[in-house]
Parts: sequence; structure tokens; C-alpha cells
Amino acid sequence: MKLKQGYLFAGFLLNWIYLTIAVCVHEPITLLLWKILLTLEHIIYGDRTVCIRSFTKGTELCRPVCGDGQFSLYGMQHCVPLLTCDNFQDVQKLHGIGRGLVKQVYLAKWREFSVAFSELTSSQYREDFRHGLKLLQHFHGNQKIVQLIGICDDIMITEFHTLGESTNFDFHFASTFPEIDNIVQRLHLCIDYVEILSNLHTASDNVTYVMCDTNSVEKVLSQYLLSEDMHLILNDVDSVAEVINIDGKQKGIKCGQYELEGDFIAPEQQWLRDTDFSDSEMQTYDEKTDIWKVPTVCNRFLGSSPESTQLQMKLLDIHMACKNLNPKDRPSAKQLAWTYKVLLKQILEKRDI
Repeated sequence: MKLKQGYLFAGFLLNWIYLTIAVCVHEPITLLLWKILLTLEHIIYGDRTVCIRSFTKGTELCRPVCGDGQFSLYGMQHCVPLLTCDNFQDVQKLHGIGRGLVKQVYLAKWREFSVAFSELTSSQYREDFRHGLKLLQHFHGNQKIVQLIGICDDIMITEFHTLGESTNFDFHFASTFPEIDNIVQRLHLCIDYVEILSNLHTASDNVTYVMCDTNSVEKVLSQYLLSEDMHLILNDVDSVAEVINIDGKQKGIKCGQYELEGDFIAPEQQWLRDTDFSDSEMQTYDEKTDIWKVPTVCNRFLGSSPESTQLQMKLLDIHMACKNLNPKDRPSAKQLAWTYKVLLKQILEKRDI
């Protein structure tokens, strides 16, 4: 975000005044520092808020945009520091809502807010747990990745999303919100999906992140949550792998040490020799394995209505490119997002006629 020089000057002038007063009246240094931080936060973030149209509550929900080390939930007026072990007595664990290899997840309450309380299942998976935590910290503030709100040893607390995993999207379109089951809303899910991939693939100059635990469409959908305005939120990042770029060369990855099979899996992820599988001889690969899977996932979101079938035909060329046997010739997630948005604009313009 660009800062206006006038606001910067005003902020630094205000901090200088605080410092002068503190020296004169011996104001406690912690209070002084807190005022400085609040001033700088206001300079950088101003009064920015994020608002969504909640289909579950039928109203608009807003919360402030927060900086590093802070969080807010919809309905809150101010950002607060991330919860630590000292705050966990304010968190009431209710009941289990899910379990994976790495984490057991519970519904919990913090103040009047529902939150997701995740505990490490076994010390043997602590490295995966810590890796997922590191990624949530890295992407903190990204609206498309689940918000971290607390950490204590082998426990993390994240924002709770009432609609659950995106595996439920068809149910919600059919039963919960049939009035919004249309091609626009479904295409938005495709856009969300590739925009999240783009965020992972372009996270930094030296590291590209790849979704590893995605060996079927159902498994892909289980990695995402649905927000109250029916958009995707990446939730499970424990198995997101890092492709390291060293001096312009990529150090590829392998998703596990076992053989992967099936049409959903990219060819470079499969053992195509006639001999028995050998992990040591298996080639490495990169983020273009995610791109191979996009057409299948997007078509699942679009469904099988006549309007969806027409849209799938318009997407045929770029979706065929995603299935190129040469990974380098596949489009990027950013290119896919651009194509989807162009088609979305055309649909909306046609409706306005």
C-alpha cells in the first residue's frame, strides 16, 4: 500500500509530540510505545474495513483490516493482538468438528465468537503442524486464506466458517441458498480457486508453494472452506510443499514417497516406467501439477446445467492447455484467473442488456 507523505509527516509529528510529553511528564514507556504503534497503524491502514454479504445472516458483515500480529472477526470494531497461551483461558472448547492426520479440530468459543480450535494429533506430525502454522503466519492478512487468530504450543486457533468445507458447495446451492445457484456464483468459485493457486505460486521471489495433498477432486475440495458469502477460503496448508528457486533454478518437489495414480494426477507425478516404483528414481516437479487439476475442479464447480455446459465449451481451449503433457506449456494460475474474469464480465454484460 502506498502511503501519502502528508499522513506520514503528521504521524511522525504526533509521535514526536508524544515523545516530548513523555520526557516532560515521565509517561510510562509502554504506554508511549502503544500510542506510537496505534498512530502508525492508523497511518498505514487508516479506517479500512472488509465487508461481505452474508447469505446465512442475510446482512452485511464488516471487520477492520489488521496488521501483522493482530486479527479481527466479522462484527468486531477494532483489531486485537493474536491470542497467546495467556489468553487461552478465555477460549472454551466445545466439541469436535473434524480430524485429519495432523490436527484434531474442535468448535470453540472466544468471547461471543465461534472459532476453530486445532490440536496436534501426535508428536510425529509436529513438523507438518509447524509448517502449516508457518504458512498461515506468512499469508496472514490474505483474505483468501484462513485467518490465524491464536497460537499456544501445539494448538492453533483460526477463524471459523459456518458453511464448512467446500465439499458442501452442491448441498448449499441445492438446499441452503437455491436462490443464488447460478452460473455467476459458480464461476466465482473457479475464480477463487485459481486466485488462491496464484497466491501460492507467486508468494515470493524464491519460493513457490504447491498443493500436495490433492490426489482427487474430493480431496482438493476438502482443503477449502466456504465463507458466508459463498467464496473459497484455503484452510488446510499442512501439506503445501515448497519449490525453492536457487540462482534462477528450481529445486522441485515430490508429494510423498509413494506412487500416485489416476487421471486426476499430472503425468509428471506418475511412475510411467514398466518397472516397480522407486522413490529415489522418481522425478521432481513443480506448481504446474496444480494447473493440470484445474479443469476438473472448475468443471465440478460449474456443474451440468445447460448454461454451465456452454461455459465449459468456451473454456475448452485454455482447459486443454492445462492438460499439456509438457508442464512448461501449461498456463499460469494468473492467466486462468484472467480468462475466467473475462468470461464473467461477458456474462454480466449480457444480463444487463
